[in-house]
Amino acid sequence: MILLTQFFTRIPVPYEIKDATSRFKKSIQYFTLFGFLIGCIEALFFWLMTLIFPIWFAWILYWISDGLITGGFHLDSLADTADGLYSSRTVDRIKEIMKDSRIGTMGSLALTYFYAIVMGAGVVASPYLKLWQMVGLAAVTTMVAKTGMVLLFYKMVYAGKTKGLGALWTGVSPWRIAVAQLFAIIVIGLILGISGLIAYVAVIVCAWIYRHYINHKLGGFTGDTIGAYGELGQIVFLLVLAALVKVI
Repeated sequence: MILLTQFFTRIPVPYEIKDATSRFKKSIQYFTLFGFLIGCIEALFFWLMTLIFPIWFAWILYWISDGLITGGFHLDSLADTADGLYSSRTVDRIKEIMKDSRIGTMGSLALTYFYAIVMGAGVVASPYLKLWQMVGLAAVTTMVAKTGMVLLFYKMVYAGKTKGLGALWTGVSPWRIAVAQLFAIIVIGLILGISGLIAYVAVIVCAWIYRHYINHKLGGFTGDTIGAYGELGQIVFLLVLAALVKVI
């Protein structure tokens, strides 16, 4: 938990973890739990904001808190991935664009679309969910960013020529991935019921599609393309959930 907190958030934890690289692969089964715990912190903030503001505005503030706590870790990956994949360049040039710290047009659009969808979907779903479920949804949505990434680790191929962040997640044992998914399914089912479970199935299906697309396009994954699915998974989950709670 300390290692994941240091890596994925801005929360200061002044404790040195020895042999951190090898420990990452042994921590995959805890990804979902970690995401849920961070989500609970953000969900608590969301609940406090509902005591002052309307739910729709509290939901917007929840996303701002998420960006502050995580430092936009996966958002940067989403922007870089969008800039690279939609540049219509060669594979090597796409990877160079992803490494560029500057943000381009497609990256800017990706971030704009991301926030428009996740904020809008939450507002759409809020009239059909009880307050405790909306608070739970905040925690679950943060969790989905991590558990969605874990889906990509199964027999993942690294596309980089040098050992970047993406190389940390190769060779992950399948049982670790399964444990992370089981925890997510239990939490989502308890909080959001059948609608939440169906929405998560959509995340799994989209992960499979995304996996084939990236492998075909780049010959494997990079750190940016892995992180990008954390945010894409949230989009899929909230879109499907918002549609289901209205229909069901």
